[in-house]
Amino acid sequence: MTLAKPTPDWFNDGLCAQTDPEVFFPEKGGSTKDAKQVCMACPIRDECLEYALSHEERWGIWGGLSERERRRLRRQAAEPVDVPPAPKPKPKTPRLPAECGTRGGYQRHRRNGEQACDPCRYANTAADRRLRETGTTITAA
Repeated sequence: MTLAKPTPDWFNDGLCAQTDPEVFFPEKGGSTKDAKQVCMACPIRDECLEYALSHEERWGIWGGLSERERRRLRRQAAEPVDVPPAPKPKPKTPRLPAECGTRGGYQRHRRNGEQACDPCRYANTAADRRLRETGTTITAA
């Protein structure tokens, strides 16, 4: 003697009740597109999906999802949401002004709208020359 699962009251209101059941149980590797299109227009789609999830339906398209999609949904619901704590802002260390006689000193003068001093102009010119010749402003050690 085989016991059939009781049919929910809302089941006959679904569009699937008016569609060929073969559409909702495709062969392995078969297309689920037609069944999902029916489900997307169904007024009881949410109830159907809840039923399938709560009864762990293993076969067919229920609520517009395949068994694989329902498993993924169950797994995501079971995983704890791991929100990492916000990183603490690093305390800002005060920067010392660039020394005169360096390219940074030249740039500091320009940012402040000042006339660059001779040592800063010479350092900037030398850095520009190194950049053109070697591709970097860093002096070789």
